Amino acid sequence: MILSYPFTEQILLAAVAAQVLFLPGLVWVLFFRNDHRNIVERLADIQGLSISIMAILAMLFFFLKWRFSGGFLVILFCLLILTVFYFVLKQRINLNKMNAIWLIGTGLVLLAVVAFRFYQAKDLIFPAWVDSVHHVLITQKILDFGGLPRTLAPELDVPLHYHYGFHLIAALFSWVSRLEPLQAVLWFGQVINALVVLGIYRVSKALWRKSFPAILAALLVGFAFQMPAYYVTWGRYTLLTGILVMLPAMACAYELIKDGFTRERVARLVVLTAGLALVHYLALFYFGLFIFSLLVERGIFWYRNKESEERKKVLVNLIQLALTTGAGILISLPWLIRMLSAHSSQVMVQVVLPKTENLVSYRYILYLLGPTHNYFLMAGALLGLVLIWWQKGARGMALWSSLIILFAVPWGLRFGPFRPDHMAIILFIPASIVLSYAWVWLCEWLQIRFNKIFGITFMVVGIVGILGWGAWQTRTVINAVTILADQTDWDALEWIDENLPLDARFLTNTAIWQYQTYRGVDGGYWIIPKTGRFALALPGLYGYADPETSKVWVNWMERAAVVHACDDGFWSLVKDAQLTHVYLRDGKGSLQPKAMIDCPNVEVMYQQAGVWIYAINTSE
Repeated sequence: MILSYPFTEQILLAAVAAQVLFLPGLVWVLFFRNDHRNIVERLADIQGLSISIMAILAMLFFFLKWRFSGGFLVILFCLLILTVFYFVLKQRINLNKMNAIWLIGTGLVLLAVVAFRFYQAKDLIFPAWVDSVHHVLITQKILDFGGLPRTLAPELDVPLHYHYGFHLIAALFSWVSRLEPLQAVLWFGQVINALVVLGIYRVSKALWRKSFPAILAALLVGFAFQMPAYYVTWGRYTLLTGILVMLPAMACAYELIKDGFTRERVARLVVLTAGLALVHYLALFYFGLFIFSLLVERGIFWYRNKESEERKKVLVNLIQLALTTGAGILISLPWLIRMLSAHSSQVMVQVVLPKTENLVSYRYILYLLGPTHNYFLMAGALLGLVLIWWQKGARGMALWSSLIILFAVPWGLRFGPFRPDHMAIILFIPASIVLSYAWVWLCEWLQIRFNKIFGITFMVVGIVGILGWGAWQTRTVINAVTILADQTDWDALEWIDENLPLDARFLTNTAIWQYQTYRGVDGGYWIIPKTGRFALALPGLYGYADPETSKVWVNWMERAAVVHACDDGFWSLVKDAQLTHVYLRDGKGSLQPKAMIDCPNVEVMYQQAGVWIYAINTSE
């Protein structure tokens, strides 16, 4: 569906996405004087700063009980654009020949990765899998409310205790582009996925101080590694947005430790840390592990160093890093407390011992690290990790990478609510950075050991081969199981929107998912976010409701998962949930259209290509 838009519309949407993702951060970067960062590094910082600034502003409006009006947003963006023009006139943008080459090259790479992500998602009409349903609902509610709502009512009567960074910028993109939230989430999500390559370049460049390994790392993530491309099949757009903020924050922290204090660097890290805490708490955990790794590495260096001046410098940098990241957490604390309070029962520290039942989790981790081509990339990265443990300036990254691997193992030390699979799915970050450095190091060694031509040839052939093989293997990353709805469901939901009252209440098929929660199985799962009508297939955030309401909802969904005939169980559920309509899809769910033949007081209202919509007459 996202590939079906006309080319001119795609260009306009890209311009809107750039405005949302880069304008606030661009003003920040132009305000401060230039430093050693090149254009690609600054672009990564710009997108991270833009997301963070908007997230902080939204939190401020939430607690002040203010709303964003259309007029306010227009004035704000006009002021930002005028500020950019002012800095251009003041010649704050240095577009010399080299910078122009970097900018054009970066643009071409980003276009290629975005196009590849669109191609990988070409078969999707709806965002895939379970989380996408509540992502669209939250985006819609932010649009409706004009900011962060306190609840998702009336569609879903639960308080909003969720990280909201992606939903906020998706809502802004939807408002400016005039795409409905469902379409905006799907289109914008692929752009977010592609932009991860900028952050990968940013961290790698900060770590190695070399452009070529950073370029290679970015290309590996864009075209070769299974993740984050595979995120599209889960709808993990919130984590992707967190990664867009986390990566420049990691680079900034590393520069603060290595290069010392500047006002802009400290302010940038404070804003990025605060934004990250609001955008995704799992990404904040990854970042916390990275800060811990830097502190340990620098602390050991301080302990072993005998030179008093150097020890003093290291100690000052350590204190600055701790205070700066702490200040960022302090800014985000009001929302962080609100969000984490809803997950307090899941917060735990435990040691999981190897057991037979861990084998299922072990197999799942192996699956996430695959498929075959990805195993080879991960194996190469593991060898590279051994190499960088011997690089003095990279041991912080080596420790962080090792911790992520350690926590991805199904047994051992675990920090709830984070699971081993949460660690496995971001291994592409350290793997790409380490593998690219190791490959360049190997090829440089070959140039010295044999000759320059051989080393360069080995490097080029290897890079082309890896990228080509990876791109071919990841051209289709969508897991068919996660596609719950298609064009047929879209047409049916459009019909519902045009023909049925807003108080219609649907019986829809449900199925048990994970941790005793329920999900929808077909287009009926999209009735609430797409049409605003009630359906038994509730978005995944239903568990945040008050205990009594949640208990009732779970009871309804449990019964809907097993009802299979027009019998007493069916009519009992209809009565208890006050249902007025039924949504069924051939071949999906326990209740099938054939079971509704000759069902009394049930009338077919819509039937197209396997989708059936019935009206229930309960007046008799």
